[in-house]
Amino acid sequence: FFWTESRLLITFNTVVKAHGETMKLISENDINTAVNRMGSYGANPMEAILTRMRDEQEELFRYLVEVDADELNEDERDLLVTVSATAWFIMKETLGAVPPKSGEFLDYLLERNLDRYEDLGEEEDTVDSFFDELITGEAEQPILMGFLSGLVLDRPEGYVGEIRDEHLPAIVLHVKTAVDALALDEEEWMPDEAVGEYSEEAFEEAGRIVAEMLDEYEKSPLFGALGEDERANARMIVTAFGEFMYNYFLLMPADWTAQRAVEVCVEIMPRKVAAPEAFFAVMYPVLISFMEFAARKGTVPRAERILTRLSGMVGKH
Repeated sequence: FFWTESRLLITFNTVVKAHGETMKLISENDINTAVNRMGSYGANPMEAILTRMRDEQEELFRYLVEVDADELNEDERDLLVTVSATAWFIMKETLGAVPPKSGEFLDYLLERNLDRYEDLGEEEDTVDSFFDELITGEAEQPILMGFLSGLVLDRPEGYVGEIRDEHLPAIVLHVKTAVDALALDEEEWMPDEAVGEYSEEAFEEAGRIVAEMLDEYEKSPLFGALGEDERANARMIVTAFGEFMYNYFLLMPADWTAQRAVEVCVEIMPRKVAAPEAFFAVMYPVLISFMEFAARKGTVPRAERILTRLSGMVGKH
């Protein structure tokens, strides 16, 4: 998904426009200086920059190449990765080295940005006002985000990629998530813990919802596509997963997050579930399949992000 050198040079010569008089951290001059330095990276500067970014920010790179896997086409993925790598390079050149960011931190920031996006959608804002709010309202680097949004929205006249208008908000949102991750100190920005107290009634309600989803799931082609051992263990796996999501984090199925899903699978279930090795051998395929079903049904709003994160865990635990 590398841009050609000619496409890069055309895009990087775009004029940077100011977004208000207040500058926060990275200025227009900083951006222009860093972009000019890209020419020192050989015949294909973006390929070299992407390689460095992948080595230094493995989880961020994985996020960019995996997020919205079923939604973005090849050109849209290329645009997202290239613009985000440009952001990383500018920030590294201007602010210095940035510590590696974790997948959990990216999940938290994505969910925060998605909540903001959904709030704007409920207010029936126009696309333009959405981008204005995203850039000036909460962006940790507003001038940089203005420049990056311009790369996404105002592509050069000779650009030949297929970029669908309906996917532009998602691309900019993911670029902003990358910028937020690079700009913020992960240790000072931990996700808020669940608020409230354990309720037996809520626990039973969560179990009822999961059981109803399982009843439908077991009649679906996704369930039928599982192997024999996977089908045999599916109900126990999903039920246990749902119980731990509530017991440990007070999360109903509608509130499940990728971060907590990974914690349940990696840290909690291996310690708390007394089951044969065959159970854990099929745990990830079952949950990935179930989350794909939940994403299609819309019963778990963040199911697609959960299945993407769990897919990245296969073979590692």
